[in-house]
Amino acid sequence: MIRKHVAALGSLGLLAFAGVASASTGLDSPDNGVVQVGRGSAWLARADDPLAVYYNPAALSRQATGVHVGAHLMFGSSCFTRISPTGEPVSPGNNIPGPGADGGPDPEVCTEGGVFPNPQLAANFRITDDLALGIAVLGPHAVGLQSWPETVEWDRGDQPSPSRYLLISADSTLIFPTISVSYAINDEVSIGAGFIWGLALVQFENFAETVSPSPPQGQGATDDFDGHQDLRAKLNAKDLFIPGVVLGGLWSPSSRLDLAGWFKWQDAVNASTSDLYLQAKYWKKGGAINEDGPTADGPENPANITEAEGAGTKVRIQIPMEAKLGLRYHHPQSGAVERPDWAGAKDDPRRVRDPLSEDLFDIELDLTWANNSSVDNVELRFKEGIQVNGTPGFIPPNGDIPHNWKDVLGVRLGGDFVVMPSFLAVRAGGYFETKGQDDEYLNLDFNLAEKFGLSAGATVRLGPVDVSAAYQHTF
Repeated sequence: MIRKHVAALGSLGLLAFAGVASASTGLDSPDNGVVQVGRGSAWLARADDPLAVYYNPAALSRQATGVHVGAHLMFGSSCFTRISPTGEPVSPGNNIPGPGADGGPDPEVCTEGGVFPNPQLAANFRITDDLALGIAVLGPHAVGLQSWPETVEWDRGDQPSPSRYLLISADSTLIFPTISVSYAINDEVSIGAGFIWGLALVQFENFAETVSPSPPQGQGATDDFDGHQDLRAKLNAKDLFIPGVVLGGLWSPSSRLDLAGWFKWQDAVNASTSDLYLQAKYWKKGGAINEDGPTADGPENPANITEAEGAGTKVRIQIPMEAKLGLRYHHPQSGAVERPDWAGAKDDPRRVRDPLSEDLFDIELDLTWANNSSVDNVELRFKEGIQVNGTPGFIPPNGDIPHNWKDVLGVRLGGDFVVMPSFLAVRAGGYFETKGQDDEYLNLDFNLAEKFGLSAGATVRLGPVDVSAAYQHTF
């Protein structure tokens, strides 16, 4: 059983591809951007800052030249309870109580805390009245660092964590530098397209059994750490070119309505080589770490260490396609409001949209789709014939991990209310996404649970600078 929430201001027999995030596409949910977050990410048709380079390039030709600098402080909390197929606690055998059993550790294991900073940088350059060029550097809206306990406490000492076979740690960096161009066909219609040069650096750690014995007759599922069967594994991989494209369109059929569409395609994360580090016979009898053998600080027993540089021939996960549709209604201010100089006069052909001076309020509804069903496995392939030192076994050439994701549909609703024109706006919103994975495939690496989020935020204009803050909680 897994439960997760996020707040923002298998295995080779061995390894799970882990933890870049949490999930419209399985990689992130919902979108980056402070204004976006405050509106429940209902922003596609509004798209009024340079992050439109990635999230709707068509809107760049309706913006002034400007720069966006932002960051999210993301707090991720996930908890896991392992149970046997019968619903009973999983015991290590030999009369040692397992998590949840009488006298054993707490059955629930949770991620170890921390704040993940998620920065964004973008700029838009208005080249002519109708043409704009934008650049952005950002990553998925996700927690890129996860850490689960290696051991859990109980009254007879520590015991291996029940979550260790799924994940111990994941330290992943995904960056999507993007360059986009936007063209206004006329006063009502603009289009845009962008090229993504993605890159990924990933490191994962978890455990596997080198031998999986059948439980003794009359006993339920067992966790045989008491027999020196566990292996700790670490995998490092990188892919420095993950090409992709974003396409956007924006149509304003009237002075109060905006319609927008967006599509993203990106190639898979595909590392052709990866390095593997294994520590066999990790536990002593009873579950204490085998300090006399391999340790994290140095292998006193090199016979139990396997360092295989270039052992992996493939680490691959598909990045699903995404599409969005947005409808926005914006109600104008009733009286004359002075517009900032950079926004231009209303009859200026170079005029830009400025909701803080033009609108009394706006509300937007976005519908989203992620082609998650394109992800059936996380592919892990290794060279043949690499022996796992300290055991009679070999690294299996095919370590694919079934994930069987399903397409995800989402709805986002949010809006702004301008309290003081050209100075202060407040906003709120929320979103909902369908479940992207059946229960039997749920894992600790990606979060495909059904989820909804609530958010609020505000913007204050200080001369030529807009300062925004927002809070969002995802359940």
